[in-house]
Amino acid sequence: MWGTLKHLLKGSALKLSPMQTLALASTLHSADIVPPTTDGRQIRLRRVTSPTREQQTLFEQLHIHIPDRLNLDQECSADFATA
Repeated sequence: MWGTLKHLLKGSALKLSPMQTLALASTLHSADIVPPTTDGRQIRLRRVTSPTREQQTLFEQLHIHIPDRLNLDQECSADFATA
C-alpha cells in the first residue's frame, strides 16, 4: 500500500510524502447518527465528516471519491472477516 501511495503521489501535483498524506487523511472520520424514534425502532445513519479544503484537494488529485454517507447494509467477505 505504501508503494502504491508513493506512486500515486508522484503522478500528482501534490508535494506530500506518503506519511504526510496518511496524516492528512487520518483526520477524516465516519460516525453513526442515531436519532430517537417514537416507536422504539433504531435508525442508524453513518455519515462521513466533511473534508477540509486541503483534504478535498488531496482526494481529487488521487482520484478518490469520499461519499457523504456510507451504506450500513454491506457485508464483508469471509476472507476479510478472518484476515
